Amino acid sequence: MPDAEADELGGADLLRASLRAAARQLGWKAETYVWVGTQHGTMMGVVDRRQAPAPFADAVQRDMARRMRAAVDRVGRPGSPRPAPVLAPGSDLRMPTAAFRAAYEKARHEASAPSWGV
Repeated sequence: MPDAEADELGGADLLRASLRAAARQLGWKAETYVWVGTQHGTMMGVVDRRQAPAPFADAVQRDMARRMRAAVDRVGRPGSPRPAPVLAPGSDLRMPTAAFRAAYEKARHEASAPSWGV
């Protein structure tokens, strides 16, 4: 999101705290990151460090091995052209931002709704 929008939402510290709180509610073992001032604006995310469920463990291991090979290829061969980074299949960086904005608006609306103690 643009840096100005991140500031409107409370700044990097509040956004990171919100990410951690959401991850805790989901039971994740999470690491969060917020990078302000990148060429794309403010970037943030949550990394779930829980063990992959057994049915998915092989796919996760293959993906980790593929990423490691790509990283070694990028730095291990001086003078060779660097391959472009490859996103995981089906990933779209714009979708998580839109989902975050929608969740933020929903939470803000729910927080401002009167509580009648019902």
